[in-house]
Amino acid sequence: MSNIPSSSPLVRFPGRTGVILPSFCGSVASYAAMAAYPRVVIDASGRYNKREKHIHRCTIEGPNGLQRLTVPLQKPQEWHSTRIADVLTSRHGDWWLVHWGALEAAYGRTPFFEYYADDLRPWFSGSVERLVDLDMGIHRFCLQAIGIDPATHMLAEDVDEIPADAVAAEIPEECPPYYQLWAARFGFTPGLSILDLIFNIGPESALYLRDAVHGHL
Repeated sequence: MSNIPSSSPLVRFPGRTGVILPSFCGSVASYAAMAAYPRVVIDASGRYNKREKHIHRCTIEGPNGLQRLTVPLQKPQEWHSTRIADVLTSRHGDWWLVHWGALEAAYGRTPFFEYYADDLRPWFSGSVERLVDLDMGIHRFCLQAIGIDPATHMLAEDVDEIPADAVAAEIPEECPPYYQLWAARFGFTPGLSILDLIFNIGPESALYLRDAVHGHL
């Protein structure tokens, strides 16, 4: 699959670097925001904030409607002094098996699940200890599926690794509708994980993000 160069129509802010927090199977809107920049920094240098649920939670849609998938975390001695880069996942409840079963139930009948499943499956093995490594592993899979070069996205674990002229990526409040397997039952559902877009429309995800970038940012 060809990568999207910095001169791509997706890029709205050439020559600039966008900054965004890590996300677990991040939202479609967050990927629309990132696609507008030729370079992106995933900022894991700050303190972990328990209110920022997207770092270890995502939303998918299956035959029974919305489902939130949450990665359980190990409790540190002090949450308030823990960096995002130091947060560890927990093996509680074999969550990775539960998540993969939910993804199969939600997207097993989508046009592109079987095409991408083998590349995504290793990240749901329970073997990744640091949350940011899990988030970044899935993030790189999503970038490759969309056609964005993962080398253009850098993880920053220290504030000094963030370029001085970098700006916070602006996440759109709404993105245009796209084909969803369960739309006949629930109507179009916004705010879902990027996995929903990838499994439903596959290689057309880049074209969709192009429209989202230029129509809603």
